Amino acid sequence: MASEYIELPPDDSSTVNSNNQPSLMVDQASLNQHITIDFLTLDQNIEAITNNVAPNTQLWPVIKDDAYGHGAIPIAKRLAPQVHGFCVVRPLEGVILREAGIRQPILVFEPPNERNIAVYTSHNLIASVSHIRHLDLLESGCSYHVNIDTGMKRLGAPIEELPVLTQAIQKRKDIYGKGVYTHFYKADDPGSTTVAEQLDLFQRLQSQFPTEWLRHTANSGAIFHYAKQLPLSFDAVRPGVCLYGYSAGNQAIDSLSPLLSWQSRLVHHQPVKKGESVSYGARWRAPRDGWVGVIPVGYAHGLPRLLSNQMQLSIEGTLYEQVGSITMDFTLIWLGENKIPLGSPVFLLDADQLRANVWAEKTQTIAYEITTRISPKVPREYVG
Repeated sequence: MASEYIELPPDDSSTVNSNNQPSLMVDQASLNQHITIDFLTLDQNIEAITNNVAPNTQLWPVIKDDAYGHGAIPIAKRLAPQVHGFCVVRPLEGVILREAGIRQPILVFEPPNERNIAVYTSHNLIASVSHIRHLDLLESGCSYHVNIDTGMKRLGAPIEELPVLTQAIQKRKDIYGKGVYTHFYKADDPGSTTVAEQLDLFQRLQSQFPTEWLRHTANSGAIFHYAKQLPLSFDAVRPGVCLYGYSAGNQAIDSLSPLLSWQSRLVHHQPVKKGESVSYGARWRAPRDGWVGVIPVGYAHGLPRLLSNQMQLSIEGTLYEQVGSITMDFTLIWLGENKIPLGSPVFLLDADQLRANVWAEKTQTIAYEITTRISPKVPREYVG
């Protein structure tokens, strides 16, 4: 049996994808791999979120880190008519959204510093304040939310520093407080008592701030695991990973579906005999004579190498085992006796059996890391 292969399209191109990264200058049908993002599923996830919180609760989706790898600009444009604001981590993310035409309020989680303070006013971004030094940095006319630490121990203002902070707020009449918030650190666990404890603490602390300020606490886990039993919707919620179809934690949410699918195609056939090894380290040997297929996807594209010999891929609805060590640019598939035609579509991720949380479980991480690590050089296609 002779091996077979098909030529790959060139990787150098002047075109860019939605992340302003180089893309392939070929039509979608000829791409050797691409990500598909389903906007209709995004709409359904938004509906599921809305159904789980109190009426008239504002939605401030978290689209940090390029919307968890889904493409911040396209996601923001799709969501803009349905939401009240957006949350990002860094000012630059907000600048990119503004320059793409996003007009909703944008809250930046990272504290301001001397190097980026000017963009808060130039691009109308909302700062997160947790210390008097942050207030001192803000330029006249800037808006801000106060982040209170109720147990996360990350960026919020410690309780003992709130009196000094509130005094400083009263003195800065030229900047505008717009909100106060906190962050739950165990809301992904449906059985945790810490959410109620943090909520009780926040309830007491938020009373120190003007009543017209926006209050928000609930992340994805709180929205789906606690919103029905605790009064934590307040004025707004901050849906994150649930937007993209995944539960925060291990308990599945039936009303959520992944937006993202990852498709490649078969570019090579290689016959192997029983007992022969494939790929680096001889970590797999053929159980019988058959065929090994190759797709041009590897860990350089964000496919975890830890999935070697642990993942499945789908070809025309049939699941096949990935075999051998996943390499930088290529991954091998055990086809058995099936000499599947070259060019056949191969799915790595989909909304059914091949979900990112399955990969996460096998690599001892979370779905968030799986999707955010998919390389920006993998082209994104938006449908629906």
